[in-house]
Amino acid sequence: MAQQISTEELQNHSLQITDFVSYLHQNGWQKLNHPNSRLLVFQGDKDDAGNPIQLVLPSQNTFEDSERLLTKGINLLAAITEKSPQELIDIITQNLPNQVD
Repeated sequence: MAQQISTEELQNHSLQITDFVSYLHQNGWQKLNHPNSRLLVFQGDKDDAGNPIQLVLPSQNTFEDSERLLTKGINLLAAITEKSPQELIDIITQNLPNQVD
């Protein structure tokens, strides 16, 4: 099972939505239109069943469920990229380009 980070652990990091969105754009994720302006929905590559992978983020860090959605997003991306959640957070917060092996 892939390593995961908890919402409580994520609170120790200064992960901003704008940095996360920038990372997604740099790595080929497409923003989808969504009727709820409080949510940002991105679509990436397809999963093993051929379905597009979707990632949902809050549009602001201040919403009640922002940390929960950010945690889910980090854990999903960590599994997809085969990186640890901590490594992924470091890449996103330092605005480093994703390094493909």
